Amino acid sequence: MDADKKHGIVETDEICEDGGPAFTEPAQGQEEMPVRAVQIEGASDEGATDIEKASNDDRPERAQEIAAKAAGAALGAAKGAASTLKDGVFALRDIRNASRQSADARAQVKKIEEALESDQEVLEHRREIESSYASIVEGQGRVVADAKAQAASARRRLEGLSEEHAALLADLNELKAANASELRPYKRLAETAKGALDDANRTLSESKRALKTAEGQVRDACERREQSVSSANRALDNALARQLRVQDDLKKLQAQPGSPSAIAKMQSENVVALARVEAARAEVDRSTREGQASVENAQTHLWTQNQSLEAAQREASAAKSKYDERKADLDRRLKESEGKEAELQLRIDQKKGALDGLERDIETADQAQAEAQGLIDEAELIHSTPEETARLEHAISARRIELQRASAEVDLYENSEKALRKQTRLQRFALIGAVMLIVAIIAAVAATCLR
Repeated sequence: MDADKKHGIVETDEICEDGGPAFTEPAQGQEEMPVRAVQIEGASDEGATDIEKASNDDRPERAQEIAAKAAGAALGAAKGAASTLKDGVFALRDIRNASRQSADARAQVKKIEEALESDQEVLEHRREIESSYASIVEGQGRVVADAKAQAASARRRLEGLSEEHAALLADLNELKAANASELRPYKRLAETAKGALDDANRTLSESKRALKTAEGQVRDACERREQSVSSANRALDNALARQLRVQDDLKKLQAQPGSPSAIAKMQSENVVALARVEAARAEVDRSTREGQASVENAQTHLWTQNQSLEAAQREASAAKSKYDERKADLDRRLKESEGKEAELQLRIDQKKGALDGLERDIETADQAQAEAQGLIDEAELIHSTPEETARLEHAISARRIELQRASAEVDLYENSEKALRKQTRLQRFALIGAVMLIVAIIAAVAATCLR
């Protein structure tokens, strides 16, 4: 740090008191640069004039020549500003170092203050306990005794209630076992009735399907009978029509003189036609009898299925009534058993609630005893160690002296930092001007070269 002070170097990132950036100037013993700033400014004006002339000249050679002059002027200005930049950087480092020293000193003061506050709280607490030592021991001793008595009483009641709770749990298990044994036959009866009902329902479903099949068979038999009789009647009608035509032709031949062979042939056809008519009539009778017999058989089967369905319905109804009766009886007995178990369970829950309350009382009494005993132990410890109180008093006195020294050091560093900022104000402004001028010249040269 001594080496940095020798060169006037302090670092900081803060803002100056006058509102400007925290650029700095050289420390005492270094020269300021107002003359160089004027020279740089003059160079800037000359370069700007040449650049303006070049922008008005259309000849490329003239523009290049002026750009070269402007670049030379910028180089001269940059060389002149280098020293100013260097001095500003040194001043910046000086301020930064001073700011860091101030921050470190303030942190040390804060640390001492916190330690002092902690020691003072401990000392005050020890003095308070020591001044109330007799009352603390007496009062908290009564609290300990009362808490012990309450805990002992609650533990005795807890033991008795625990036995009652265990006995009720055993009674509940026995009751559940007895109820299960008593209900088992009724459950089997209900299950048997349910099985019989399922069988009757299956039989009823099968009877309904068989009845539908029988009804379909009756419809089919009627349709076949109608089709067969209708077909036989059409054949009879055709045979009768053919016989009438043959008889008419025979009458015509017999009424007119003609060939006996033709008449004989026609008579033979008439005989055949009569035979076909008789055969058709016989077929009509046969179709009618057979169709009617088929229909009657189908109707008989349908009647049988109807009887089976009615029997299945009666059986299913009886099975359902039986099952409902068994189920109602079982439900009633189940409800009675569950009611007895619920009543006993309620008594068990009440016992459990009382047990939980006693356990909470015991926990509260134990906690109160522990807290009171802790206060007694603390008071005994403080009362028996007066040397620790004396040590804290000496430590607090020493920390107060240390705090005064540290606070004085903070004031010293802060005053030094303020003086350094004030001292380097002009150098920082010169640094800002030099930087802005160099940037402007570079920008102008770049713009000229791009034209």
